[in-house]
Amino acid sequence: MSILFRIAVPADESDTPAAIITARQLAALRRYLRAEGERIGRALIEPDEIIGTSFEARVCPLGLATITGLFDHDPAVISVVEEAQFRGRRIAIHHSRTAAEITMRVALTSDCGLELDLAYGNAYALLEALGMDADSVGEIPLERLRDRLADPATSVRAVERGVAHYLPRIERLLASVAGVDEARLAWA
Repeated sequence: MSILFRIAVPADESDTPAAIITARQLAALRRYLRAEGERIGRALIEPDEIIGTSFEARVCPLGLATITGLFDHDPAVISVVEEAQFRGRRIAIHHSRTAAEITMRVALTSDCGLELDLAYGNAYALLEALGMDADSVGEIPLERLRDRLADPATSVRAVERGVAHYLPRIERLLASVAGVDEARLAWA
């Protein structure tokens, strides 16, 4: 099991657009993402090895019209992809066997994948190094997190707990949301 550290913004709490797609459209999307990933030299679909009932895909480096063309320019798909590109997020695909439908929506993870997905032990050690309670779910305003990262005691605690190498990744994650006042680091 793991804990994902990500940037949360107010837009995450609103209803994001969703689209219902067919299995044939999903297959076309997967082929397109693999081909484009090979062309630009970066994986666009995760995890690429085995795709189960849920996965995420990068859409920011791709043309809106090209992607939505795979779905006959369905307005719901356009809304999802456009919102994901605007917010710098991935799209999430989920196949619900009980409802027998495939849903596409904006993912909570960034397009460039800066989030930290840590095993419980490392996640708790990182939280303790940051001077926070080791809870599996929580959030902290970015300003307060920046203050904690600037505190020399944080680095000392991180070294003691063996998680100092995660601090630069947290800083890169923070830098990815410059100018968003109400953003916060969330983990779950």
